[in-house]
Amino acid sequence: MAKRIVNSTFYCDFGALTIQQRQRHGELAKKLRPLIIEFEELTNGYAAKIGSVQFVKSDIEEFMTLERLCCPFFTLTLEIENREENKGRSYVLKITGRGEIKPFIREEFGIPGKQNAT
Repeated sequence: MAKRIVNSTFYCDFGALTIQQRQRHGELAKKLRPLIIEFEELTNGYAAKIGSVQFVKSDIEEFMTLERLCCPFFTLTLEIENREENKGRSYVLKITGRGEIKPFIREEFGIPGKQNAT
């Protein structure tokens, strides 16, 4: 499977990943998705708030690296927020890009419905 076309402008090039990288990307995505407690719509994409410290920063960084290989049109940014109520941390993964990328991001990351842009 080299490419999966979602629309005429954006597509994931899975041929850019080795078999091992595709497997690892899938493992990380499967582990990450249930830990996302909120999606916030941005003007040029989405911010995913990860509310669990079970998913360590190195895993998120590895996911970002692999995602960037197959989807080079994404801008991926990781922010770390301190939470005062329990002195823990939460992570915010921002997935952004140019043009009409939001429908692609919604489909690719399984983001429900339309949110309010910030």
